Amino acid sequence: MIVSLMCDRENQLITNTIQLEKKTNNKNEQLSHYLKYNKGLTKEEKEIQASIMAGLTEEIDATRAFKKVLLRTNQKDKTRQIIQQITRIAAILAIPLLMYSAWSVWKQFSAKSQIQEVAEQQFSSPTGMRSVIILPDGSKVWLNAESSLKYNVPFLQKNRNIYLEGEAFFDVTENKKSPFVVNTANTSVEVTGTRFNVKAYPNEEVVSVALQQGSVKLLAVNSENESREVNMKAGEFYTVGKGTNILQKLTLNIDKQIAWHKNILVLDETPLEEVAVLLERWYGVKVIIKDDDLKKYKFSTTFENEPLNRVLELLELSSPALKIDYKPGKLTNETGEKNYSTVTISKK
Repeated sequence: MIVSLMCDRENQLITNTIQLEKKTNNKNEQLSHYLKYNKGLTKEEKEIQASIMAGLTEEIDATRAFKKVLLRTNQKDKTRQIIQQITRIAAILAIPLLMYSAWSVWKQFSAKSQIQEVAEQQFSSPTGMRSVIILPDGSKVWLNAESSLKYNVPFLQKNRNIYLEGEAFFDVTENKKSPFVVNTANTSVEVTGTRFNVKAYPNEEVVSVALQQGSVKLLAVNSENESREVNMKAGEFYTVGKGTNILQKLTLNIDKQIAWHKNILVLDETPLEEVAVLLERWYGVKVIIKDDDLKKYKFSTTFENEPLNRVLELLELSSPALKIDYKPGKLTNETGEKNYSTVTISKK
């Protein structure tokens, strides 16, 4: 009987407490109702009330906590969805980016390859010296003094292009599939395999081509970009005025024109003014002609591997009217450079 009354009273307290909880959402009003209600309770009822409140609080807190967990879970799910969406977008964007990166690497590699293709190899022969060069295709070139030659690397391509300033004798390895082209001033000489000489010094008014063996195509272009060409045969000698396309054939001894590459200096009715230029190139000296009338004097002789003093002696003996003085160069005290040796030609 006592237990039944206790249960009934506890159920009544629970009902009353829940009703108090539902009356208002305001925490202050709930507290005020609880205090008024508790005044009429006995000590045992207050203890039961306290345990009920504790249980209700735990239930309410658990419910709220569960809602918070759901809220956070939903937020995480949404965040995960957003991250997945961004990942998909990034993957899509990464494809063209990867393609662009690959293209950039290929472009850089191609640029480097192009740089290598247009790289140049250059050779020069200073004053007083002559050089012999073996080209990558096996062709042989004799480069005269004060001359330079250059070509693109790699050399073995569809066209074997040479750029010449000065004078050179060529012995070209035959290759019909790859023409050998010598470019100089306003002319070009194209061959497949032959022996020929090209002379094109910057300070001279004409370019000359002497063909010893084989055949060549000589092309000349004027300042208006108008071109003319001729197919030369062995033994022929042509000149082209710089800036013109006028091709002139001369009757000359080809062997004398190309003898220099064998270290043979041939003078064939050569004016003294031209002889002076040859001496400067061959021996690296400065030649001074004191009297302009002497420039008209002509010389015909041959020097083969002769030293300068011997050449000057023979020139003076060949013309009693000439007086030739030689002054060797000296090192300067200030710069340590050597002055040119000088050859002075005057009348006796």
